[in-house]
Amino acid sequence: MTGNAAARPHGGYRDMSSIRKTARGRLSRPRTRIITFILAAALLAPLLLFAGCSGTGDVFLRLGRTEITENMFVFWLSRYKAQFAYAYGSSVKSTYGVASLDDFWKLESDTGETYDEVFSEYIYQNALTYLTSLHLFGELGLSLSAADTEEVGNAIAELREKYASGSKTEFNAVLQEYGINEKTLRECYLIDKKITVLQNHLFGAGGEQAITDASVEKYYQDNYVRFAQICIFINECPEKSDDGTYITDDSGNISYRDMSAAETAAAKARADEAYAKASAGGTSFDDLVKEYNENSESESYTSGIYLCRDQVLYGGEDADAIFKAVSETDIGKVKKLELGNSIHIFLRLPLDEGAWKKSANSDFFNFYDSSLGNYVPLKEYIKTPLFVGYIEGKTKELADSIEVNEDIKKSRKISTVRENYYF
Repeated sequence: MTGNAAARPHGGYRDMSSIRKTARGRLSRPRTRIITFILAAALLAPLLLFAGCSGTGDVFLRLGRTEITENMFVFWLSRYKAQFAYAYGSSVKSTYGVASLDDFWKLESDTGETYDEVFSEYIYQNALTYLTSLHLFGELGLSLSAADTEEVGNAIAELREKYASGSKTEFNAVLQEYGINEKTLRECYLIDKKITVLQNHLFGAGGEQAITDASVEKYYQDNYVRFAQICIFINECPEKSDDGTYITDDSGNISYRDMSAAETAAAKARADEAYAKASAGGTSFDDLVKEYNENSESESYTSGIYLCRDQVLYGGEDADAIFKAVSETDIGKVKKLELGNSIHIFLRLPLDEGAWKKSANSDFFNFYDSSLGNYVPLKEYIKTPLFVGYIEGKTKELADSIEVNEDIKKSRKISTVRENYYF
């Protein structure tokens, strides 16, 4: 990831998929993910829960008595735009050869639509699922606790103090840049709480969609790949002390040094040699790992490495490339992948039943929940993606009852709003 910490998107409250999922890894840093991935906030999944707010602006979506206003949708677009710019701005500019994201939105995608149209439609589709969620919250007769309401009030007060020195007038002027005011922001945060209540009602203990071991196993089988790997560094490598341990900085991050052109060339030759041996067979992959692997930390995972599709979604380009490479490889076969600062040779392994239950595999099946400030197991984490899938299904069922202001949908696009990094 790139970007100044001060400009990082404000986490806000947890929405359907904003559990910050960090598959706890050991040899990793923001710009070189080697084996496991530090996962940022949910960047390319449903981001916000600003449905149902009754703030100013024309009604954009309506389902029964639940509404999303135009202002909410503008705010939503601005929030997503900031998260996208923060996570992918630099890589998008280099990949597509554009000077700024303003130029990227104008480009035509594989669908024939501009990226402006693609991403705006994506956010619109998420708005429909949030509309459905708030509708179900009311239909089921659910309510918020006094503690939830107080927590939101305190959060709003903190933001007002931080960005406007406590002045409501000044705070509203700040919020106006993103299409809302303090009252609307408060309502939106309360809605976020309602979504959490709905999710727990449906998928918590005793709920009609309560999570069972069978549902966790199905999610694991549908969304994970398992592999062993040989990792060889190119262009840069971790610094080691005389005893072979990694040198870290004051923050505990592993220190790296640039490799010379000759070192990188030699490393690539070693990778070619290792891949040739792995492809030919005759030598066990375990023995090749011992001979060629430079990421010694990965060798502690004796059952292999498990990578989840969700981790790919939030893990960046390296994670995406690794998941894709392993997924496209038949079980028992090998594949070589060159990334910016490392070459990987994968042996795809079959998924072993119940791997998510084993403590030795916990690095791959514990996910960080920022709202709790700690890690949760897969059985707890999957409430979120399963809930999203459930709501998407309900949205399709209710589609004929949803009213849409098509003029707003046509006029409000991600390219036209200001990035909102803060609320």
